[in-house]
Amino acid sequence: MCKHKGNSTQEEGCVNVVFPGTVTQEGCCRFVSEILKCILYQRQQLPMTYDQLVYSQRKRQDKDTVNRRPVQSADMDWRKCQQTLQELEEVLQQLEVLFSLSRVPRVLLLMGGSLVLPKELYEINMEALVSAGGDQCLRVSSCLRQLFRTLFVADLLSDTRPVRLMPTTVLVLAHRDCGVGWFRPKLQFKVPARVKKQIIALSSDPNICKEPRAEGSDWQEDYVWFQAPVTIKGFSN
Repeated sequence: MCKHKGNSTQEEGCVNVVFPGTVTQEGCCRFVSEILKCILYQRQQLPMTYDQLVYSQRKRQDKDTVNRRPVQSADMDWRKCQQTLQELEEVLQQLEVLFSLSRVPRVLLLMGGSLVLPKELYEINMEALVSAGGDQCLRVSSCLRQLFRTLFVADLLSDTRPVRLMPTTVLVLAHRDCGVGWFRPKLQFKVPARVKKQIIALSSDPNICKEPRAEGSDWQEDYVWFQAPVTIKGFSN
């Protein structure tokens, strides 16, 4: 849940999304993936939504195949779009692998600047989200509807000011011994404090979910930050 700190040097925006039950680990990964796609579009790093881009790319490829016309080297927009999609899809695929190996209580999306001082910082906090297996878990589709309905009502991601194109770096908090190979451990990483942070806090209703959560310093000592080696570069038409 979001906690307001009176001594914070930067104002923090926070949205709480409380699910009425448990979710699967695969569902947690899907939440992160869809939020990442949404933020890239809402923050003007993609000219259209991820699904629209994929459809546009496939339509273009099919047309080129039918006409037997190779892609012209001068068509930079098409190439930039293809590169961004490849970077994003690689990150999404590797997130699925990581979520299958470890619980992931927090995910950071750092846009622009550096790891120490990014231009924008978004946190997906799932520390209070109870994950389980079986048929008792909530449907991912219904959770996603609740999630994005809450986000759009809260208006967390909108900004009327134009945004420059900038790379997006993904960091995830996972068990130090999870065995992930693609993500790189960042043992000395500290969450930047001198930048405004937007937090999306996902949790399970404690009145419904009685499963014990991993609380206190126990899990914190065993978890470290891992950085995606690929940055997602924004582009515009």
